[in-house]
Amino acid sequence: MSSVPAPSAVKRRGADILRISGGSLGPVPACELEIKPLTIFIGKQGTGKSLVSQVLYFFEELPFLTSFIAAESRSRQSAAQVVRAALDQLRSHERAFATFANPRVTIQHRRAAPYGLEKKSLIARPLKFAAYANNRVVKPDKNLRDAVDYIRSIGGRAVRNAVFFPTERLVISQLRTAIAERVLSLPITYTLFADWMEIAAHAAPSASEMTPEAAWVALRAQEALGGSVVRYGDKWKWRYGPTAKEKFDLDMASSGQRANWSIFYLASALFALRSRRDVAQELTLFVEEPEVHLHPAAQVVVAEVLAFLVRQGFRVVVSTHSLTVIYALNNLLQAHRLGDAAIEGTPEPGLRLNPADVAVYAFGDGPPRPLLDASTGFIDETALGSVSEELSAGMNTIGSRLTAKG
Repeated sequence: MSSVPAPSAVKRRGADILRISGGSLGPVPACELEIKPLTIFIGKQGTGKSLVSQVLYFFEELPFLTSFIAAESRSRQSAAQVVRAALDQLRSHERAFATFANPRVTIQHRRAAPYGLEKKSLIARPLKFAAYANNRVVKPDKNLRDAVDYIRSIGGRAVRNAVFFPTERLVISQLRTAIAERVLSLPITYTLFADWMEIAAHAAPSASEMTPEAAWVALRAQEALGGSVVRYGDKWKWRYGPTAKEKFDLDMASSGQRANWSIFYLASALFALRSRRDVAQELTLFVEEPEVHLHPAAQVVVAEVLAFLVRQGFRVVVSTHSLTVIYALNNLLQAHRLGDAAIEGTPEPGLRLNPADVAVYAFGDGPPRPLLDASTGFIDETALGSVSEELSAGMNTIGSRLTAKG
């Protein structure tokens, strides 16, 4: 395996702050979360991880979503209508976002740095909206309305600040026609994800033109998935091995390959997109369950690639159920204590994570709980590891009963 390229010199912004108050957002009660260069959400199904990720995506991608919604509308909408339209399409094409308000809730987001637009004092203010369950209405505050109006006054499509990888990416990334999107009535996160893969297809460099960073990601993709995706006309094709000539439709690849090729493919293309300033220098990747359908060894590779992107100046928000992913990240966090020395058998310096750049939260049973110990840089694995412990205890009980019986 080739050595990991040196970390990027991209200047990193500090922690963003998301505050929920005045009620609950679905199952998530009032709380305040620090969103750092790498932020990890864990918890059982239905605890609000994806919901919070989607709200963060809304705020992070606000400039583009504003121009996108405005372009899709047949008539001039008010700033409040633009905000509602964007939020209402995050999870469903037919259900209002305020369905998750209990009974009403206020959500505020403070970005640690401006979006890079002019009139920074306006965009840098905290932005917030209230949501009401009784009438399912979202009401943006004046700062958010002013920001939307200002973004629209600039005109054109804004630089992309975020990409959302839904869990359903296994099939969504293969959408190619507008008619398919209309038939399926997809949420905006799905349609824009499919759009991102088209962007990546046009930006992806050839093997000979790849930067060291893109080449490293491509090599790890080959290692994790046992092959790679190539664009052939208007279709995605799967190819075994870096030099294999045989290609077949992506539909015929395994579920793990189909679900996760997009993470590696786009990660590799991001370096070319960033060098051309087609995307924000600190673009944020929101990745839902990076472990989907993957062997544990491949899960480790995905965790390392996401850590690599963080070290290269991107930001990553991950929702996961995988103890293997947490184990891999804990190794990278502990290796940071070794400094920059390359030591055989330990993660390479370019992958090591500074605990100051990482936040981890467990969802469920009250407000999200921080799981990263600031003094040791260690993620508490109990929230996911307790299941294995219970199974182990059960096996011990069975063994002791069998011994006594026998």
